[in-house]
Amino acid sequence: MTAVLRAVLPLVLAAGLFAIADVAAERSRAARPEEPEQGVSYLPRTEALRVVSMGYDHVMADALWLRTVSYYGAWRKGAHGLEFFKGLTDRVTDLDPLFLEGYKFGAFVLADDLDSMESAYALVEKGIRAMPDEWELPFLLGLLEYTVRVDDARAADWFQRAAGMDSAPPMAKRFAAFVTGRAGDLQKAYALWDYVYQTTPNADMRAKAGEYMNDLEAAINGTGPIPEWATRERILNGRSSKDHDEGV
Repeated sequence: MTAVLRAVLPLVLAAGLFAIADVAAERSRAARPEEPEQGVSYLPRTEALRVVSMGYDHVMADALWLRTVSYYGAWRKGAHGLEFFKGLTDRVTDLDPLFLEGYKFGAFVLADDLDSMESAYALVEKGIRAMPDEWELPFLLGLLEYTVRVDDARAADWFQRAAGMDSAPPMAKRFAAFVTGRAGDLQKAYALWDYVYQTTPNADMRAKAGEYMNDLEAAINGTGPIPEWATRERILNGRSSKDHDEGV
């Protein structure tokens, strides 16, 4: 392979993957209500992508991730559905198993926007297998349990696992401590979303965190209602928050 071809090939591959994700958006727009599950059979399998990449898997992953994020952003504006997000995210993390942001943003979208905690767990556990020493992945599961599924006991368990890792910063230990203590207050939820807002490089994830923070801030200041998601029955040591409050 000539030096020129080696230099041009990544750009060609990236252009091809941009087209793949554009097809996803177009099919989402054209999806009929009676056909909610189209699958992602039109996307090349990961094995085929690897063959075509000729060693440039990370380039393909980067290009496809840009289009995946664009696909999500268009969904937020009401342009199309979101049924292809999981397939796109799976391809990205297959091609680049060490792409931390793919797991983080992908899991939040799967759990929160697509209401599929099972898929979010599968994605993060895939990341944990690839990066067993990365503290942010068990920490991410703690965030999802605390803010999406609203299960404080499971959240505390994941936060503690993250805090116990050698790579974890002091901040992880602080979160583990306050979630393990009295859970369910709005300030703690605000602090968790503020962490997401301050640390994510993804604009859509930052926007999502900002929306949650605005709702929580209004509730804390008494200028707005407590968000519906924050009033869901929390799970505390195997008992519901209602039982806990009644001293059962």
